[in-house]
Amino acid sequence: MGVNPVGRLLLVEDETVLRGLVSQFLVLENFEVVAAEDGLAAVEAYEDGGPFDLVLLDLNLPVLSGVEACRRIKEIHPEQPFLVCSAAILDSHIAALEALGVTESLGKPYHPLELLTRIRAMMADAGSRAASDRDHDPKTWRNDPRQAASRSVHALSEAHVFD
Repeated sequence: MGVNPVGRLLLVEDETVLRGLVSQFLVLENFEVVAAEDGLAAVEAYEDGGPFDLVLLDLNLPVLSGVEACRRIKEIHPEQPFLVCSAAILDSHIAALEALGVTESLGKPYHPLELLTRIRAMMADAGSRAASDRDHDPKTWRNDPRQAASRSVHALSEAHVFD
């Protein structure tokens, strides 16, 4: 309430416990997190609240696959960045995702600090690429990437409580 979030994330994960833990960790790191439990819920959340600074996407989802959810979100906003977080990334997934312009992935299991580092790096990179376009579409990137990259690390991260 008193502190502005460093970014808005759409977390798409069907495993209830993992979705809750990752969401809580990212909220403690001062991110605004919208969580979806399946591919269809992800598309609906995107239609209601997108674009996001980053979409964290599992591939093996019920109702609608991760690749199909990505395809539908890219139809809405082609420049939306994704980080695929999945234990099983098949060659067919890679080909389909690359065709959609999605090349970033993080294999499960991952360390929370590794996830945080990747999110911050991708947001900074996407923000710097979008800086010249900000005058054309001010809604696309809600945060100054220099500001997000320069914020201090949360005490929870510094404590390495997940080691």
